[in-house]
Amino acid sequence: MKRVRCCFLPTAALCAVATIAARTEANVGDDLAALSIEELAQLEVRAASKQAEPLSRVATSMFVITDEDIIRSGATSLPEALRLAPNLQVQRTNAREYAITARGFNGVETANKLLVQIDGRTIYTPLHSGVFWEQHAPLLEDLEQIEVISGPGGTLYGPNAVNGVVSITSKDARATTGGLARVTAGPDEQTFALRYGSAIGTDSAIRVYATGFNRDGMSAGPATVDERDFRGWQAGFHADLGSADSQVTLQGDIYDNDINLLPGEGNRGHNLLVRWTRATGSESAVRVQAYYDDFTRKYLRAVDKLETFDVEAQFNSTHGRHELVAGAGLRTTDDLFVNNFNEFRLTPPSKRLWVGNVFLQDRIAARDDLDLIAGLKLEQSSFTGLKWLPNLRLAWHPSERALLWAAVSRAVRTPSRIDRELESLPLLATSPDFRSEKLIAFEAGYRGQPWAGSSLSLSLFYNRYDDIRTIEFAPNFQTPIRLANSLKGSSWGIEASLTQQILSWWRGSLGVSTLGKDFRVKNGALDISARAALGMDPDYQLIARSSMDLGERMQLDIAMLAVDDSNTTGRGDYAEANARLGWRVSAELELFVAGSNLLHESHIESSDLPRALRIERNVQAGTRVRF
Repeated sequence: MKRVRCCFLPTAALCAVATIAARTEANVGDDLAALSIEELAQLEVRAASKQAEPLSRVATSMFVITDEDIIRSGATSLPEALRLAPNLQVQRTNAREYAITARGFNGVETANKLLVQIDGRTIYTPLHSGVFWEQHAPLLEDLEQIEVISGPGGTLYGPNAVNGVVSITSKDARATTGGLARVTAGPDEQTFALRYGSAIGTDSAIRVYATGFNRDGMSAGPATVDERDFRGWQAGFHADLGSADSQVTLQGDIYDNDINLLPGEGNRGHNLLVRWTRATGSESAVRVQAYYDDFTRKYLRAVDKLETFDVEAQFNSTHGRHELVAGAGLRTTDDLFVNNFNEFRLTPPSKRLWVGNVFLQDRIAARDDLDLIAGLKLEQSSFTGLKWLPNLRLAWHPSERALLWAAVSRAVRTPSRIDRELESLPLLATSPDFRSEKLIAFEAGYRGQPWAGSSLSLSLFYNRYDDIRTIEFAPNFQTPIRLANSLKGSSWGIEASLTQQILSWWRGSLGVSTLGKDFRVKNGALDISARAALGMDPDYQLIARSSMDLGERMQLDIAMLAVDDSNTTGRGDYAEANARLGWRVSAELELFVAGSNLLHESHIESSDLPRALRIERNVQAGTRVRF
């Protein structure tokens, strides 16, 4: 039987915090009320065009997770919050690792075609083009919204924006003045968070925060060993200075977490971002952003270090029927990978890479109800020559409550360090000729309000891929083997989400995504990895949610998830349920209890069976205090 621990705050302290909060007379305002269906349709988003526009106008497959969605879900980590998006497929491998993707290729090693940004800072690694999710633990209460695009975003975002883009946006510091404390405690996980924000003069504000977690290791199966506990903390600041016409944002984070497998193993890092935005007229604006990011990962006697510097400029302007967005960017990374666990290594172990780009996109109002969106990015990196990433979309508004759209786009995943320079002689040689993986995507969709109190989004896609990674013998079937680009094929599917206001106090939603795939090895090639680069993906995924306000102070949220078996041996399909009951004692104090994976004691979620551990039922209680 698993022991109960709370390493951050004992029960007595939790009760003391609640008592103090109940007596406080500070008035910091209520949380943002639930948005109506009509307000959801007009929710302001930026990820689709890199400029503010209502969701009802977006000609792409997009799902928006609001700040209230995150709170009511009971999620205690960023990957768990992303489960709210029906156009993402989230697999948890163990206490610390997740694999997250859109439209296929899921797996810890293969989820390498999704671009993720936190406040404009790109967080994928050039080591393998994926995201180390365990390195990112933002304070969830400070997130404004998460915009999830499924489909290519190469024209605006460049490398890795192949199957989707996740844009995570924090709240303006002026909206988070005052204090907040949150504690959760359960048998398997404990978390804490503390934030305080203060105004600076009349136009500016700053907040500081700290958050931490402790997660127990999970039981074995099908992986052969138990995983150790995973604990860590993250702290930082966010400042917004100036007025709407000219604003500077400064923010930074520092984090440290321990895997507890071998002494000193874990992740440590820090980052700093500055962004300047200025209105240059009533219909134009310029934005310049730069950030520095540095981290070190240690795991199983391997050390992975990465230092990133990125700068980009963007100009938006409206002239008559034209809405223009143009920009340029330059990123450089300096890495080091040293492996003392086995014979696999990068040659050379350290390398500086460069990526540069320019882009232009224009939204043309061909008629009052018909828009043409055309864009192009030119991109060049250390591993590839000049790449063209075009995008063409049509957006038709047959009525004020409906949008029909269609698109064709091209995107590429540039080679990672592993693709080009992984070596383990005499078995595996480097692959200096490894090319970019390529996608041409055809999409169509509908977004609107087909009846009263409803919101419906429906997308269909057909993707054609080329030069997907394989592992092949050298000529004449000799060793060493090497990575090559001999897979090609297609995928197709449907993504739909429906939200319905059932009663004034009860809202329900249903999301579904399907995926079909047909890939083959090119003539004359032999993939000895058995198409491992395709990952393991479910044919379908269903997500149903119910949100109820039981009076003015009580909230009950229930979510159901059903996932196909991913065609893997040993995992099987599964269904699970999450629930959260919240009680707002006062404007300053909230108590809640939340549970995840409630239908089964444990289940296997990951398709990476050699790594996968059993994901266990989790129930925890918590309090959130504002002062």
